[in-house]
Amino acid sequence: MDAKKTTKRKIKRPIGKNSLTSPGNKTEISNSFFHRIISLLKKEELI
Repeated sequence: MDAKKTTKRKIKRPIGKNSLTSPGNKTEISNSFFHRIISLLKKEELI
């Protein structure tokens, strides 16, 4: 059972990073957008 879990993890990781149509890529885009909002809020607090 452990071997099956490791193979599933290895398959999921490259799909999310490389393919454009995968749902994993959408989460990466939303995360980068979320980080931009946080950075803007930090800049406003410093000013």
